[in-house]
Amino acid sequence: MPLRALLLSIALGAVFFLITATTFASLGVILPAMIAEFSWSWTTGGLGFTALALMTGVFSPVAATSLERLGPRTHYALAGAVMTLGYALIGGANGVASYLVAASLLGAGFALLANVPGTYLVGRATAPKWRNIAIGAYLAAGGAGGVVGPLMANALVSSGADWRLYWFGSALAAALTTAFIVALCRRSDAFGPEAERAIPASADQDARSQSWAPKQAMATPAFLIIAGALTVAYFCGVTVSTWSVTHLQNAGLAPAFAVGMLSLYAASNAGARALGGIAAKRMRAKTLLVAALLANVFGMTALAFATSLPAAVAFAIFDGFAFGMALFATTALLIDYFGLKNSPALLGGANLAATVAMLGPTLAGRTADEWGSFAPIFMVYAGAALVAAAAVAWMRDPNAAPSAVEAKA
Repeated sequence: MPLRALLLSIALGAVFFLITATTFASLGVILPAMIAEFSWSWTTGGLGFTALALMTGVFSPVAATSLERLGPRTHYALAGAVMTLGYALIGGANGVASYLVAASLLGAGFALLANVPGTYLVGRATAPKWRNIAIGAYLAAGGAGGVVGPLMANALVSSGADWRLYWFGSALAAALTTAFIVALCRRSDAFGPEAERAIPASADQDARSQSWAPKQAMATPAFLIIAGALTVAYFCGVTVSTWSVTHLQNAGLAPAFAVGMLSLYAASNAGARALGGIAAKRMRAKTLLVAALLANVFGMTALAFATSLPAAVAFAIFDGFAFGMALFATTALLIDYFGLKNSPALLGGANLAATVAMLGPTLAGRTADEWGSFAPIFMVYAGAALVAAAAVAWMRDPNAAPSAVEAKA
């Protein structure tokens, strides 16, 4: 890999690490200090997380369109500005309205900076032979942010420092990192017509991207199954992040141990993403996705009945592996089936569909209110993962299906 391409891939991984660490991974750690200062209810505080998740889903397909029409340099300049503004506004928040606007901007910025455009640029910077490893490393960088973010936020809060410093520091880091990406982007990294002018079609080894259009790809059973599998993984992952600590504590396990299991979950998640890139050299991405969903079945079942330390550890390892591997495998499958060029649009569409998973924590909370335990909904999610695993195992490669030629015509 040329030095510039290597530096670009590292910078893209760095910004994915940063925005994961300082949004989804640590907002819940900083939020109590914000709630205490403004005398908000927990419901009001939680609205910011809802806005963050909703805007991330809504702007995922926007990221694909922006990358194509504006090119990577302008896209990342604007995306970095949105993210930096979001951090600055939440750092300077003086009420509910400014908090919700800031959280919405952070969600939009996350989608514009994260894996939808990042996967494409990392894949384009890497030779096809090493593409899965590079993408796995890139996704692992985002997962690592989920491990480090809560530790950084907790260290700041525990030191007694002003919570606003966390957001202002994040704004500065986001501005510098995205500026570095903008400086590294070149015409050869372009997307769409610009890319085809910069690089002759004969040099593009991604043949499948020449025969599929995004709308045609989204109409195939394969895309719908992959998007469904990603949605199931998000249902499990978002619910685990919200309620697993509470569930483990209700099961009689020590609070510190319960928090530790969430950290182990995050570490397993990050490791699985990197492992996916290596395993894809020997195994099909489809097989990896089936393995991820089956691990989801085992992990959610273990969580439902986690009244002992071994069961809780099994949950954290298997469910963390499941989410990380599902994220990698769905990305790799979409590229394998429909080509790298289409990956931003297809990843954006799949992530938009998966936005419905933000209902997961609400459904789990309602279940706990009605049944006195989260276990029933965890078993429902385990059943959904089993159905999704069967669907993926049955799924046919759309390029091998008899109808593929007609679909592309």
